[in-house]
Amino acid sequence: MHKFPPEFLWGTAASAYQTEGNNINNDWHHYEQIEAKKPENKRKLAGICGQATMQWENYEQDYDLAQKMGVKIHRLSIEWSRIFPTPDKPNEEALAIYKKQLVSLHQRGIKTMVCLHHFTIPIWVLQKGGFLNREYFLKQFQQYLEVVIPYLSDEVDYWLPINEPNIVPSASYLIGMFPPYKKNIFQYLRVYRLMIEMHAAAYHVIKKHNKQALVGVAFAYMHFQPFNAKNKWQQFLSYLSDKWANRIFFEAVVNGRWAFPLGWGAAAPEVKGTLDFTGLNYYTTLYLKNTGPVPFKKGDVITDMGWVVYPKGIYAILHQLFKITNKPIIVTENGTATTDESFRIDYYKSHLTEIHKSLSEGVPVKGYMAWSLTDNYEWQHAYSKKFGLISVDSISMKRTLKKSGWWYKEIIENNGF
Repeated sequence: MHKFPPEFLWGTAASAYQTEGNNINNDWHHYEQIEAKKPENKRKLAGICGQATMQWENYEQDYDLAQKMGVKIHRLSIEWSRIFPTPDKPNEEALAIYKKQLVSLHQRGIKTMVCLHHFTIPIWVLQKGGFLNREYFLKQFQQYLEVVIPYLSDEVDYWLPINEPNIVPSASYLIGMFPPYKKNIFQYLRVYRLMIEMHAAAYHVIKKHNKQALVGVAFAYMHFQPFNAKNKWQQFLSYLSDKWANRIFFEAVVNGRWAFPLGWGAAAPEVKGTLDFTGLNYYTTLYLKNTGPVPFKKGDVITDMGWVVYPKGIYAILHQLFKITNKPIIVTENGTATTDESFRIDYYKSHLTEIHKSLSEGVPVKGYMAWSLTDNYEWQHAYSKKFGLISVDSISMKRTLKKSGWWYKEIIENNGF
């Protein structure tokens, strides 16, 4: 049996825009309502978010089911545009509901992890240039931080300033997968550097209000490997991709250095040492051929997202992250899109096996968060991809624990499998 440490944090995760519903004041809503209707963009989004799972009204039901599974920690995010629907005054009612959610989790014996930025930005920030207007963006983000952090601080056990600071710049400004669908390497680098500055800004505000607070990052550490393991050029491409997509973030926040291509090695004292633990979001691997990336090889097991099931990747990354940061690690996202519950359970088992192996070899993995607590809006795929341990009826909003949710309950009860 794979037994985990007694204090291991078994958890679940969710994000605001993907679940709350009726978030109408941010950039994603703008692109859904306006940009997606343009003929050239119709294939970009499978549908609009709309009411999502109506988590904003139904969070008690979700947390009841989390408690039923025995969940030890739950991760949620704060929607910036709910707190500041306009630039001048915070929405006190929204702040109060977020605090009620955190209290509700604590009342159920569930620790809280709060993410301050999960992809979306207020529409009024977008109208001023969004991520590309650095000075204005950081000023407004600081205003948001100074309101949210002191208000929620007493109810937060772990903080995540940013979700996937490497994915927002790459998906939105390099490969054109997310709005605003740009393919500009210079904009990609500007936004990546901004994400690191956002992370550091949040870290400093959190510590100002609570020096003992634990602050991490939910980082999608991309696992690259050569399509042909013996091909030297593909080996080099994998090394370079790892450096440019992953390591430049940690060079900044751990070592305080703007590494190339974010800079030429200049000191970054304002971002150095802004990490108490590392959160890892892991789903798949990516093969690199001479001509570029390919999603899978013949014979690979593929999820509904078209991603390879590659549990060895999480083992390699856990070791790598600990070597780079020398910090404890929490897996802040791991899961699969499928309607086959046996497939989902096998996916979880295979990855937890590699996590257990890493633990036995001295990697300090402190917790694991299944993505996701409920089925939700999956960005450009809308509601076609099912990640949840809980299903949500799109009309009645009835929540039902899936077979995988019952399995996860058993895992938590036994603290292993």
